Amino acid sequence: MMKDNFKKVHTLKDLTISTIVFFAGVGLFFLNRGLGICIGICGLFMYLFYKGGYRKDGLGVLLTKKSVDICKGCRNSMIEFLEGKIDAPEIKKGTDGGCVRLEVYFDESENVAYAQLYDFCSYDYVPATGIVQLDGSRAKTLWHCIF
Repeated sequence: MMKDNFKKVHTLKDLTISTIVFFAGVGLFFLNRGLGICIGICGLFMYLFYKGGYRKDGLGVLLTKKSVDICKGCRNSMIEFLEGKIDAPEIKKGTDGGCVRLEVYFDESENVAYAQLYDFCSYDYVPATGIVQLDGSRAKTLWHCIF
């Protein structure tokens, strides 16, 4: 199985929130010095550590990650969809009869998704498939099924 690396990166929303918190701290510094310093430092730490987007190595596309637990009975349907054998997977959220985890990285503007299925075994998630790239309508179909 090939290992694809997804790197956490800043989104515009992350940078905006960090900046607002930092400048709120600067503004509060003049009213309450201790509180202003504390909130300003929180804004700086948010800038350093608060990253909500993902980027696949080698690509410039900003991806959103979604993880869902689906019933184990839907496992075969999902594997067949990822292999391209069927057009739409059967997805039933929940844990009836056990569960499998589906992780999807998606970018709506580019209509690209990367999906991987995991089995839950011995209190850990074990990859059941490699990371599969889905393009166009197949990416949209998967994304709309998990929302």
